[in-house]
Amino acid sequence: MMKKQSYLIGIAAASLGFFVDLYDIIIVSVVRQSSLLGVGVPKEELLTKGVWLLNTQMAGMLIGGFLWGILGDKKGRLSVLFGSIFLYSVTTWAAAYAPNYETFLFLRLLAGIGLAGELGAGITLVSEQMPQQKRGLGPAIIGSCGMLGALVGAWVGGRYSWQFTYQLGGYMGFALLFLRLGVLESGLFEELKKTHHTSMRGNLALIFGNPYHLRRYVAVVLMGFPGWFVNGIVMTFTPEIAQSMGMGAIPSVATVFTVFFLGFTFGDLSCGLVSQWLKSRKRAIRLYLSAFTILMLAYFAVGRLSLHVYYALFLLMGVSVGYTIVLLTNAAEMFGTNIRSTVTTSALNLLRASVIPQSLLFSALTPALGAATAAGITGVCSISLAFWAFGHLEETFHKRLDFINE
Repeated sequence: MMKKQSYLIGIAAASLGFFVDLYDIIIVSVVRQSSLLGVGVPKEELLTKGVWLLNTQMAGMLIGGFLWGILGDKKGRLSVLFGSIFLYSVTTWAAAYAPNYETFLFLRLLAGIGLAGELGAGITLVSEQMPQQKRGLGPAIIGSCGMLGALVGAWVGGRYSWQFTYQLGGYMGFALLFLRLGVLESGLFEELKKTHHTSMRGNLALIFGNPYHLRRYVAVVLMGFPGWFVNGIVMTFTPEIAQSMGMGAIPSVATVFTVFFLGFTFGDLSCGLVSQWLKSRKRAIRLYLSAFTILMLAYFAVGRLSLHVYYALFLLMGVSVGYTIVLLTNAAEMFGTNIRSTVTTSALNLLRASVIPQSLLFSALTPALGAATAAGITGVCSISLAFWAFGHLEETFHKRLDFINE
């Protein structure tokens, strides 16, 4: 009973953390234009400064992914869950009062570092606490609850001032910090501390110095490119892309995010359940990635026809990229307890940071080809990389997690 209670508390803590995580990521895009105007950015620079804002926060997540991942393997999963949310809360609240663009950018860098530890640490903790045959359910619940944060972010960002959206993010983070006081540490990590020296835990050389481990690690990162292509490119720059497509009525960014993450909420849960039903992580991932590919082609072919078609396609694409949570579960299961937090947390944030090369490619192609064509080429590249990476994933549904990598 105590073991069951501990993983249920862990699921609740990780779910709320992912809620705050996605709330923040969404408000950056939804209030992008108003926040930049609010800190003094000229209207003609909104696109270029918006790309810098997005990439700066993602760079922070990339730094934080390794920082928190290594800390999670050396000091414990709970150290990450407390430290990351504290840093995020302080800097997000402060961003609402930024006097200029440079200060705002710096605060979003720090917030990105703080935010980086949330989902990776939560997935690692819950995967290690749950029974083997039910492991796919915990992350599916975390993903579904977390997606509600994106919906709240889209709703709040579309109705209130950009300052209020950041203030609210900070307050939610502080509330979550206190709610985590009842969370217990992973039993597998506690056993690892007794038997293995700190130098064996969170050692990057075990990942990057081993071709087999490195190949699987890179595959996890590349598999996440399509989801962040939609989030970081097509949704964030919807006004520019829709105009380039020749749409008369420009879709609302807030509505696009709302319908997409409504679909994502169902996609996370359904892909987790499909994975349990098929008793396979890889088959579920392949099914949903294939559906995403078809829907992305439909978006560029017929998305311009009407706002209803445009929004409907984003709803369905949201469902199809629900494989992301199963992918992270797969990542946690592929690697040993001594580097599991490092792999899961850093890979997640490398995955998120994939928006950096994708946005750079998009912005480089846009002046010559137009936003729609530039987005289409970027999308083809991301999907191609994902299908290549799929072949390097390992099936882990029946795998035990009480092992280490040396």
